[in-house]
Amino acid sequence: MKKILLLLLFFSISQINIFAQFGQNKVQYKNFTWYYVQTDHFDIYFSSKGTKLAEFTAKAAEDALKSIEKSFNYRINNRITIIIYNSTNDFQETNVTDQYLSEGIEGFTEIFKNRVVVQFMGSYPEFKHLIHHELTHAVMNDYFYGGSLQNIITNNISLNLPQWFNEGMAEYQALNWDINTDMFIRDAIINEYLPDIQLLSGYLAYRGGESVFHYIDEKYGKEKIGELMNKIRSTGSLEAGLKASIGISLKELNERWKKHLKQIYWPDISLRKDPDEFAKKLTDPEEGGGFYNTSPALSPQGDKIAFISNRNYYFDVFIMSAIDGKIIKRLVKGNRSADFEQLNVVTPGLSWSPDGMRIALSAKSEGDDIIYIINVNSEDKETLPIHLDGIKSLAWSPDGNYLAFIGHTAAQSDLYLYNFKARILTNLTNDIFTDNDPSWSIDSKQIFFSSDRDNYLAASAVPDTFSVYNYNHKHTDIYAINIDAKKIERITNIPGSDQVSPVAGPDDKNILFISDMNGINNIYKKEIVPGKNDIDKNVVDLPFSPITNSLNGLYQLSTSKDGKKLVFSTLYKGSYNLYLMSNPFEVKLDTNKLIPTIFVSSLEKKETMLNEVSSNIISQVDSAQVIIKDSTSEENEKAANVYGDSIKIDFNNYVFGSASDSLRANTIDTTNNYKFK
Repeated sequence: MKKILLLLLFFSISQINIFAQFGQNKVQYKNFTWYYVQTDHFDIYFSSKGTKLAEFTAKAAEDALKSIEKSFNYRINNRITIIIYNSTNDFQETNVTDQYLSEGIEGFTEIFKNRVVVQFMGSYPEFKHLIHHELTHAVMNDYFYGGSLQNIITNNISLNLPQWFNEGMAEYQALNWDINTDMFIRDAIINEYLPDIQLLSGYLAYRGGESVFHYIDEKYGKEKIGELMNKIRSTGSLEAGLKASIGISLKELNERWKKHLKQIYWPDISLRKDPDEFAKKLTDPEEGGGFYNTSPALSPQGDKIAFISNRNYYFDVFIMSAIDGKIIKRLVKGNRSADFEQLNVVTPGLSWSPDGMRIALSAKSEGDDIIYIINVNSEDKETLPIHLDGIKSLAWSPDGNYLAFIGHTAAQSDLYLYNFKARILTNLTNDIFTDNDPSWSIDSKQIFFSSDRDNYLAASAVPDTFSVYNYNHKHTDIYAINIDAKKIERITNIPGSDQVSPVAGPDDKNILFISDMNGINNIYKKEIVPGKNDIDKNVVDLPFSPITNSLNGLYQLSTSKDGKKLVFSTLYKGSYNLYLMSNPFEVKLDTNKLIPTIFVSSLEKKETMLNEVSSNIISQVDSAQVIIKDSTSEENEKAANVYGDSIKIDFNNYVFGSASDSLRANTIDTTNNYKFK
């Protein structure tokens, strides 16, 4: 229990009650020039190069507000300010709060002026979720407290809602329910460290709170959420609000909720395996191994593992023996030096040189993300001449000539390639889609990676009318890019699930990757044929099969060059630990299809029902030979194009035109220069 409570270090989103002016009064590495635009309900502030983010936020915020207000049966009374930062490094320089913002904090809402502060980390789906989460806090502040600290004092408002209620409600509104939370709650309830509702705190307040509201939704209906909010406000008490809306006490809700979770997850024990049943455990928090061990990188020779751990309270880089798991040395001290202010724990990236003598890693230093090359023996280091808003997921090519990594700007994340000999940096993908997890083929000719690009295999294939906001980001697949021709091929096509963390086999004929297709992150093996995996060639369905049937989600694969060893990280019994598998490419399970979790099964049933309804409607329309034309369709199309990705904002004279339907009304205003008062 103590271990999991320490996960509060990794808050991804939060509510903060400390305030200050943003953009001044704090030591900063960068000079920010601020602009703002206004929509119907929001004042959106953004800095240089953040125009695309402001455009995206305008739509996401208005749509999120519409959803939240519908759920709460409430309309906000005050405009809400949203402040956008282009990266984590920029975000950490904010003066809206004087608190230090560690890497894991992605956004916050302060109550003094009810301002929302968010950052962009290269992923539009994550950015959209973050906006929705933080706006839930802002609407709740308006709902319960009148939208400002002054109103709380003036009206003597004493209502104090617990963290699980605030953060759980925000996650429920943004996600309802999701696979990552499903995996987390499974581990917590099976291993019996999930506390009672009243004691949910730290990271458990987010995941556990989301689970509580999901249970209320499923058991009593969505409308009970709004009714609960109303009763809490009218009675001034959470306990009284529960009894007035649902008819039970918090103690009774806790008992029913936990019983419900046991009924859902305990049967999984007989269907799936703990990680230590199919792999060797290398780290142990009970023996001083830290509760957060992540970013494992197996040396090409398979004898050592580099990883990040908090075993000494701070996050450091360690070198471990892959034979017996003993620590060889601590290579880097993180979080307490100018060179390694932050080790990018949430978006890790460690990679070995082919000779096993050096390690590449990304870290924050003086306001930027830096790539270091560190000699494992001498600990001497050099810095690569690369400057981007964010850097993560490094991968050194087997021939030693290149370093691949994911970098992001204020507009997008892309796959980059650095040539050591020519000292040239190349953007390999250069498009709006979110790319992650680069990994090399053994011949160093291809890079495998995960992406949400669907069938957009070249930047030229993206039409001018493409809208990143309206794009379906629901799943990612595995792709390969030839570094010479820059041609992208699609390796997997598995709708409704995420495929991530690809690694190549020793002969480049197979890859391993992680997929949540059955509701839990498991490892799968897939045959590949270079140059023949393109979906257009109908070879995308080459065989793939699971090599694990895990009870817990698996993350961050790394293999030795000969493919004999595989290391990964997993959340098991409330802590993240490293595990080692032998001969992973030779493992075969008895079944080619894992049993879906209850959550995934419910999604499949809903999708089947929707498809049946859709088919019936289409059939009825076709049989009647009816052609329906919306008289306002042309007007709506023109309005929607105002927010297309091709828009160019002139800071000095830009006018937002009529909004699309998703914005509910016109959003007419001019982009203004922000001036301190």
